[in-house]
This record gives sequence, C-alpha cells and structure tokens, in this order.
Amino acid sequence: MEGVVFSLQGFRETNQKLESLIEILSPGQKTLSVTPAHMATLLAEVVQAGEWLRAGSGNDAREDMADELEGYRQRLQKLLYLLPSFHAQLLTERCRLQAEKDHLEATAAWARSVSV
Repeated sequence: MEGVVFSLQGFRETNQKLESLIEILSPGQKTLSVTPAHMATLLAEVVQAGEWLRAGSGNDAREDMADELEGYRQRLQKLLYLLPSFHAQLLTERCRLQAEKDHLEATAAWARSVSV
C-alpha cells in the first residue's frame, strides 16, 4: 500500500508540474522562450513517471489513481501538440546564435586585420 500512496502522490505532483510547464510554454505567452531548464524539468518528470509505470506502481485500480493517470495522459497529449512549436523555437534560436557567432567572427577578423 505504501508504494501505491507514493505513486499516487508522485503522479499528482508530476501532473501539477507538467500543467505549470504547459501553461508557461503554451503559445500565446508574451515572453515565451523554451529554455534548457524547462526541457530538463519536463524530461525529468516524464522519465520519473515512466519509471513508476514500469515498476508497476501505477496498476492500482482505485479511482483516484485512474484519474491521475488519465490526467497524466492528457498532459502528455498536450505536450505532443506543443512539441512542433518548441522545435521551431529552438531552430530559430539556433539560427540566431549562429548568425551572432558569424558576426562576431567577422568582427574579430576585421579587428585583427586593422590592427596589423
């Protein structure tokens, strides 16, 4: 019974964290920016829940556990919907950083040529 209580509470906490992340990362936020910290937190929560499910602690037939598992499934579906926008943001940021790097390298080359 102790493992079931832990997993129920764990899934509740995971669902709350995932819901907060989904809210933060959802399109329409004025300052939306997916950070490595967001992605690390998201990955950690999903991995932890996966470990609980593989260990069999999520097999309890109680209604509250079934509700938490359904909530978890729904949040994963929301995240699946959001992943393409995360990917697009990350590609855009990658391009911006590459352009900035290229600009800095060109500026450094120019500065070296002028100082010679």
